[in-house]
Amino acid sequence: MGNIKGLLFLGVVAVIGFTYLNGSSGPASADLGVVLDRTKVAIEQYQDYLGDQKITEVTDQHMSELAVYMNDVMNAEPRISDAPVAVDILADASFLGYADVNDNLILDEGDTKLFTVEIDSQNERLIASDGSGNATHTGFSGTGFLAGMLIGNMLTRQRSAGVKPGSFNNRTSTPRSAYKSSSSARSRVRSGGLSGGK
Repeated sequence: MGNIKGLLFLGVVAVIGFTYLNGSSGPASADLGVVLDRTKVAIEQYQDYLGDQKITEVTDQHMSELAVYMNDVMNAEPRISDAPVAVDILADASFLGYADVNDNLILDEGDTKLFTVEIDSQNERLIASDGSGNATHTGFSGTGFLAGMLIGNMLTRQRSAGVKPGSFNNRTSTPRSAYKSSSSARSRVRSGGLSGGK
């Protein structure tokens, strides 16, 4: 009887240890649906901000401001990661989000890549993906979303980096309305959403 209790105890410890070590509460499981929602809102709000300021040309400084704003949006409550999330806008105009463990806004060796968000202009969608092969997308109105100078600038950067309009045609992703995140990511984003604006 003592051996059975000992085995049960070891089994429980092993399950808890496996769950903990495999990162069920670790930073690498951001909810891609929430990432996508927040990215779309941030782009729309920043585009509106540029319009309100009567800015007629998007510069590198504006793109840097957008990256800072994206950091704020991704770290809004409820949190999508245990560690602070940093966002870099890459040369191809995709957004790279990572768990910035030391909160220095630099992708260091100990930081974990969480997601990438890309603009698929030909199919009028944003695609969020992670390193595990999960991907989800949401559509956008071509006339409203694509007409803004911010998106226009990003698409120009995308083309300059060699991303062609049909590059995303074979990309498999789940529509946002059907996407289900992992249980660990869902536990981080319990309820609520993005509030406030630029």
